[in-house]
Amino acid sequence: MTNQKLPEIDMLRIISILIVVFLIHIPLSYAYYFYLDLDQFSVFLVNNVGIYVSMGSFAFVSGFGLYLSPNNRRINSVKKLTTFLKKRFIRVFPLYWIAIILFLFFVGYSTINPLYLLFHFLGMQIIVAPNFGPPMLTIWFIGIIVIYYLIYVVLNSLGSIKRIIPASVAILFLFVFLKGFFGLVEYRFFLYYFIFIAGIVAAHIYTSPLYNRFKERLREVPRVVLLLVPLCTAILGLITFQFLTQFTYSTFVSEYGNYNLYLILETNPDFFQLAGIIFLINLIIIAFIIFAISSLNFIFRTFRLIFSKRKIESIVSVIAYSTFGVYLFHRVFLGIFTFLMTNELNIDMRELDNYYLVLIFVPFIFLFSYLIQKAFDWVWKRASKHNANNDLQTV
Repeated sequence: MTNQKLPEIDMLRIISILIVVFLIHIPLSYAYYFYLDLDQFSVFLVNNVGIYVSMGSFAFVSGFGLYLSPNNRRINSVKKLTTFLKKRFIRVFPLYWIAIILFLFFVGYSTINPLYLLFHFLGMQIIVAPNFGPPMLTIWFIGIIVIYYLIYVVLNSLGSIKRIIPASVAILFLFVFLKGFFGLVEYRFFLYYFIFIAGIVAAHIYTSPLYNRFKERLREVPRVVLLLVPLCTAILGLITFQFLTQFTYSTFVSEYGNYNLYLILETNPDFFQLAGIIFLINLIIIAFIIFAISSLNFIFRTFRLIFSKRKIESIVSVIAYSTFGVYLFHRVFLGIFTFLMTNELNIDMRELDNYYLVLIFVPFIFLFSYLIQKAFDWVWKRASKHNANNDLQTV
């Protein structure tokens, strides 16, 4: 079994958060002209598809990363289950709770329904969202991931991947039942569910003995061939991605008169129409992931001809380490930055001439997020060490 971290997966996380910050949030908040200069298909590609592929990539990486670690496989005892849930809780909830509190003050959610706020703190907002309205911006995805983690525990207890796949379908229909008969579960849960499962399946293949034997044989293959295979796969993935985005855009506009998924859902499509919509978006996400990972594999293999593998992986790992914090806090950081620039320096951040200031600030968001994550990890290690010492003294 392998516990090897893949720089391609870490880099996919980085690319996904850059899409969120640079192509979605910043243009919508600071560069209206950016979208005004685009035609409708380009807006669909950059904004709508940008959301799908970035969030889908996060879901895929989450599933892949969970199964990649040997400690997260075969959760077949109470001790292993407790350890898994504890690690996931520590990794997600403390910083997530801080983000919720900051959102209440800086993103305009001070009047949110108290019961709905409680569901947000529990990470269950996606389950009840249809009864309360849209969940909080950005951090809605944490609610999806929390449920996916719980589903992973159930699937993992089955052991065999041959059982996991049909069981994942059965679990999906359980949530469809909750949606159809009780009006629960927001649509975004269904949008990324199979992408998360695909991440688990991909990690299973990657860690299988068959794939390990395949990698051993690759050592006999010339380096030129090893470079051409991911390059050709990336080109094929890009062509497929372009075709699917154009086909999906044309289908949405011709059938629903709109390319915005939220507005399409307001037309109350039936079950089969909704399944078709989700299927098309899932194909787009998968094509993007294939394109991105293949391209990154080609790039990293090329760089390894010049730089050491360890150096490349360490740089990527450091940047990827901050992505969770960047995702949680980028709206807050940008809001504070804008407030200070506007009120202290009298600089209108929405002016076209000042747009570069927002872009310059983005690297600092990564730096601040890295420091926050590092500080939290340090505090937790100190607390864990202190508790361990106390336990030894009481023995």
